[in-house]
Amino acid sequence: MDNMMNRELALDVAPSYAALNRCQQADSLPDCTEQTLTSQLQTSLDIQQQLDIFSMYVGRLLSISGIRLNTAFGEHSAAGSSNGAYTYKSLLVLNQQCLAEVHYQSDQAFSPMQQRDLLLLESEWLFALRNALVVARLQQMALKDPLTALGNRRFFDDSFAKAIQLARRRQQPCALLLLDLDNFKQLNDNFGHAMGDELLIVVADCMRDALRQTDSLFRFGGDEFAVILNDDDADSADLVARRLLKAINQHHKCVQYQISASAGLAFLQPLQLAAQFFAAADKALYEAKAAGKANLRQVGRDTPGMAAGTVNFATSLASSPPVSC
Repeated sequence: MDNMMNRELALDVAPSYAALNRCQQADSLPDCTEQTLTSQLQTSLDIQQQLDIFSMYVGRLLSISGIRLNTAFGEHSAAGSSNGAYTYKSLLVLNQQCLAEVHYQSDQAFSPMQQRDLLLLESEWLFALRNALVVARLQQMALKDPLTALGNRRFFDDSFAKAIQLARRRQQPCALLLLDLDNFKQLNDNFGHAMGDELLIVVADCMRDALRQTDSLFRFGGDEFAVILNDDDADSADLVARRLLKAINQHHKCVQYQISASAGLAFLQPLQLAAQFFAAADKALYEAKAAGKANLRQVGRDTPGMAAGTVNFATSLASSPPVSC
């Protein structure tokens, strides 16, 4: 380890995120690797920022091309990371609790000595990372619906505004799908709220299974849900909406309790305000519900072959066997 820590950092193999300064003397190494790294990590409770700080110190010792961190709250890559020919995986464990899994990328094989160096650096990260994960958990609880784990209305409002801004800046399409369950009140009245909660979880799971992970899914409360679709997803929003309603309406639990879903789909128009965009989707949902059950109403885009932009799924459900998400 001493030999590695004393050698000079070759600039032509240094990762793009590696700090260019280095420890000049082996005697000063404890201050550089322990106190300085620890103090730097303690300046932030953001997981991504901590990873970038950690990667700077790793880059001083090893010729690596990238670092990726997997936590319960998502995957993070260090700034400037790229894939390498070799991967070394390590678990970050504190008090018998696994905090995360870190993947190191390099164009050279990781020697046992290098693995030990990484272990020593990781030990300086554990407490700061644990604190960052606690904060991430609290933030998630504030933005998630506790029953379904979908985003709540507060999270939707923030995501909706950002989606519109991004669509306008990139000149890309944006679509909003609002969904409401049919016969849900009767389910609660006849079978109790516990069964109603179970069906809401079923619907949330169907949404996750029917849509890609990049889609933004939300529950407003009650039996109202929303999906924000950007870019390619917005281009195929009609197909996404059909797939989603089919998954819900054909689920065996929904069929058993005669629960179906209707939805309103709207596309962002030039110069349209966020409130107007939402109102368009809400009006489409109202019209879909008024037209009957298991309906999809679409506004804001030409819909060839559809009467007034409305599609009814009831007839197809009658001949289709129930499916499970």
